Amino acid sequence: MIRRNLVSRSLLPGVLLVLAAAVLAAPGRPTLAQTPAPAVADPVALGQVIAERDCSSCHAVGREGESPLEGAPRWRDLHQRFDVGDLAESLAEGIVVGHEAMPTKAYEPADLQALIAYLKSLETPGSAPK
Repeated sequence: MIRRNLVSRSLLPGVLLVLAAAVLAAPGRPTLAQTPAPAVADPVALGQVIAERDCSSCHAVGREGESPLEGAPRWRDLHQRFDVGDLAESLAEGIVVGHEAMPTKAYEPADLQALIAYLKSLETPGSAPK
């Protein structure tokens, strides 16, 4: 009896780990891009929340600071390279770039509009795409 309890107890952590992995890998579980953003009335504020949640681990998404990942563009400079409104289609379909560090994500229309509104709010007056 004592031996059986010891065996059962030693298997419990492994069984729990397998169950947790199965739940996390279950079909229908929302991915990061599918996780709804909190309800925020202002699209610029919502865009900032989404940017900080999904993008700030690699990109500088605010008006100050450097990108944590070397070579990742600062969001406040993107409008100098191209019209950030043109990113809408790429973000809607799941933006894909030529390096593995950038995850593929697709955004819902409301979140997409909020991200573009936030990107446009970072634009410096008088600067245009080069």
